[in-house]
Amino acid sequence: MRRLVFAALAVLTAGGAIYLREKSSASSFSSYSDAQLDTLEANYRAVTRAAAATGAVSRRDAALEAEMSLERLQTERYRRLALRSLALVALLSVAGAVLAGRGRPRRDRKEESRLKEVMGDPAALLEGERNKAARLLGVTPEAPPAVVDAALAAQLAAHDVGRLDGIAPEVRRLLLDQRESLQRARDLLVRGNVRRTGAPPQQ
Repeated sequence: MRRLVFAALAVLTAGGAIYLREKSSASSFSSYSDAQLDTLEANYRAVTRAAAATGAVSRRDAALEAEMSLERLQTERYRRLALRSLALVALLSVAGAVLAGRGRPRRDRKEESRLKEVMGDPAALLEGERNKAARLLGVTPEAPPAVVDAALAAQLAAHDVGRLDGIAPEVRRLLLDQRESLQRARDLLVRGNVRRTGAPPQQ
């Protein structure tokens, strides 16, 4: 979320900076350096002070032009200040977006570590389940799918549902649960071996 905020801020400020840069063409002072603007400002202020001291008409006209030039000059100063500020904020926002993006994997790794502490390593848990499934079917965890299917068929024959007639409901339920466990064990081993070997799944 913070990365998106920084990215949006970077886009907005960069857009504002580009707009202010384009507006420089409308200013008659855009080609002057800051030092030159300081010199011009000092001259314009000297003209206005001289006109106020003498009171001559020609001096008043010059003072009016100097005041108008001072206003445009100050507008150019504000434009440059805003442009630099927006450019700086845009750079900082880009840096913030990059750093926020780098911080997320570290937080994810911390969350993963905490999860492992509580639940255990998922890979180790899966391997444990595969070992249980292999023991249930009487095969090794790395047995090929054909061997696993053959072991399942043998186990299902030993737990034949045809012998369920006339037995107690508890025993019937237990036998059905065992058949389901055998089928789940077969699926777990076959899927794992298919992923390891790249062979097509057995139907």
